[in-house]
Amino acid sequence: MNKRIQLDESSEGFQAIKKEWQERAHKMTIPELPSFLTELTEKYSHDYGTICHAVAVAAIAAAWAVEHSPQGGITGFQAGAIMWEFIRGWNYSYNKTGLRLIDYDNFLYPQYAGEYDKVISPDIWDGIQKEASRQIEEADQKHKKYLADMEQYKKDIAAFVEKYPDYYERCKHYDPLSIGNGEQWKAEEEKKASGFEFAPQPPYEPVNSDSPVYKHWQSIVNGIIPFGYRVEES
Repeated sequence: MNKRIQLDESSEGFQAIKKEWQERAHKMTIPELPSFLTELTEKYSHDYGTICHAVAVAAIAAAWAVEHSPQGGITGFQAGAIMWEFIRGWNYSYNKTGLRLIDYDNFLYPQYAGEYDKVISPDIWDGIQKEASRQIEEADQKHKKYLADMEQYKKDIAAFVEKYPDYYERCKHYDPLSIGNGEQWKAEEEKKASGFEFAPQPPYEPVNSDSPVYKHWQSIVNGIIPFGYRVEES
């Protein structure tokens, strides 16, 4: 097996490689795509940054390959729709109320002033209010469960301390590992395999009515538009 080429995002050499990837991606065809993806993943040894460029250019290449197929030939409007499909599918699949992309290059041209006005449409505002209401309802349910879980935890930890009186002096020994290195996680797995009895853990406290986030949600439900925005039809 050939030795992989080690990439360094900060090097000048990588910038040239990235430019070549982009140029090839924009000319990609379906038959060429598999070998291009193989090259990205097997020819190079990536660092923390270069793998991000490789994944991105792989997606761009695949899109252009389909565009260059007999069923390609999309319009600019379709290209915009595809971009939002990718953004949602890759990084914002959880989004419920809408997204907005700002092109700051247009700050250079006065005719685009309206694009930077702090305005949202009525349907977006309605979606935000509905989501805030849903978040409040979910938070109330979680907090109710948290209170019940906390009462159970108090009983469980009291029983555990009665069984292991040195718990508070050696809590790190009894508590499950949350953050650690490879050796520490290996030791943790060995403890689990041996049947070691870990101490019960307190439940995670969710957002509740006293938190700033909850109060912010409530103000939205009450009709207060945040961050200096106003609602208008675009």
